[in-house]
Formats: sequence, structure tokens, C-alpha cells
Amino acid sequence: MRKLLASPRPRALGLLAVAACVLTACGGGGSEPDAAAAATTADSAITVTDDLGSVVTLDAPAERIACLTLICVDALKEVGITPVAYREDLALDPRYAGPDAEMRKITGGFGEENVEDIALSEPDLVIGLGGVQDGLRGAVEEVAPMYLVNPATWQDSVEFLRTVGELTARQAEANAAAEAFTAEVEAAAERRSEVTTLSMYGEPGSLGVDSVATPIGSLLAEVSNYPWQAGTDAFATVSVEQIAAVDPNVVFAQAFSSGSDSEPLSDRLASNPLWAGISAAQNDRVAEVDAGVWATGRGTVSLRMVLETVMEELDRN
Repeated sequence: MRKLLASPRPRALGLLAVAACVLTACGGGGSEPDAAAAATTADSAITVTDDLGSVVTLDAPAERIACLTLICVDALKEVGITPVAYREDLALDPRYAGPDAEMRKITGGFGEENVEDIALSEPDLVIGLGGVQDGLRGAVEEVAPMYLVNPATWQDSVEFLRTVGELTARQAEANAAAEAFTAEVEAAAERRSEVTTLSMYGEPGSLGVDSVATPIGSLLAEVSNYPWQAGTDAFATVSVEQIAAVDPNVVFAQAFSSGSDSEPLSDRLASNPLWAGISAAQNDRVAEVDAGVWATGRGTVSLRMVLETVMEELDRN
């Protein structure tokens, strides 16, 4: 007579029961893994307040960042991250993200950027310029959280770099870069010159000045006599008559060119007798500078370039 074998089924069912117990946390603790996961998520959340006072919260450190302003590209360069999207072509310069960086171009006018381009870059954070791109916040936040930055001093630019370190979990890199730049400014300030300087931009009939309430102006005030106050506008308009009244010894000029017109700003002003009479023009102390870096940079990479140019010019005295 054939011997009957014991069925393997009861053992299999027992193993399945044990496995089910492990997966579902037998003993009434089924909610504990979910609670632990929620606690982990809460612990990794990052909350900061942007320059316009809006609270920005990320569930995890940002990895894919779309930059609507160059200070964003600038700060990401300092912490070793390439943006997924950019607006200003200067981002492709080797001093920033570089020509080979894989980034999507964001089209549209300044303050009227194409939100579809932003969405197609699949960001987990968008950084824009306060006072210009505020109106995009509603549409952009359908895609990702938006942080608006609007630095008024070089110290604000340093603090933004630290904030980017916090948002990206690159705090060590951000702090190191921030401290290095601050040390450079302090060293330059120890060599402060008493000559009067001016950072100006535009074209004849439409001139502006970087007041002390801008990153460029506040930086120049650290190393020279910089009497250009903000008034009601940080980027104040200025006339040749006003410049002549102050009579700066050194001028840093940013020509805003269109098309193939690349004539230096000082050459465009040369026929004006008031301009020709100021000390900087008479003594060949008008330095034509990179308008892209000076006008749109705002971050520590850009401000370092500005500081080098300024100190080289001041050292000519």
C-alpha cells in the first residue's frame, strides 16, 4: 500500500501568514510604518522665506532648478549644480554653467517668460527675480515652488547663496563660497581708496546708476567713495549734469547695445562738453565693463569679477 505524504499546504500557509504579519505589522501597529514615513518626510522638508516675504517649502532638497535670473545660475555654480533651465544667454558662458551644459532655454520677454518652457524642464524649484517676475508666481507654482530673490546689497547676495545651499542640501559648499567671497571683500576694503567712483549704464539720454542700494553700488562703497544714493529707485536715473556736479574720478561704464552697435558708452558721450569736463573723462579713467556681468550677475561669482576689475582700476592711482 502506498504511503501517504503529509500535505505541504499547512506549512506554506503558515509561512504566508508570517510574511503577511511582517508586512502589515501584526499586533495592531499597522499605522506605525506610515507614521514613520510621514515623520521622515516632515524631517526632510525645507522651509525658507523669499525676498518678497513668501514662504517656500520643499519636501526634499531641490535637484532640478529652473533659473529665470542669472543670480540663480551664479549661486548654483558656487555649489556645483547645473540648472535644468535658464533665461539669460550669459548662463552659457564658461564662467557660469558653460556652453555644454544640458539646460532648456526659457523663452519670452523679461517678466513674461513662457511657463510652458519652465514646465517642460520638469523643475522641483524655480528661482526668479523679485520686482520683475512676481506676476508669474501663480502660473509657475502650478509646476513647482517659486523663490523670488531681490538683493539690495552684496551681503544680500551672500545670504542668497547660503539659502541656495539650504534649498539644495549643499550648505557646506555654499558656506565655503560665501566665506571666501566675504574675505575677499574685507581684504579689498582694507585697501579702500578715497577716489570717487561711479557705476553707470545705458546710453546718452537714458543713463542709470547703480546706487548704494544695489549689489554693485554697495560693493563699490566698500572700496571707494561712492556717493550715489538710491532715492526712490535703487537703479536711479542720472543726467550728465548730475554726474558732472559730483565729478567722479573713476567711472565704470556699461553700454547697453542692440544688434551690431557695440560703441563704448564713453565714446557715445564724448561730444557732450559736460561729460568731457569730468575728471574721469579727462584722465582716461572711464573703464568700459562687461554689461552682462555687471547688470544681471548680482551673485558672488559675478561680484568677484566686478571686484577684480574695480581693484585693478583703483590700483592705477
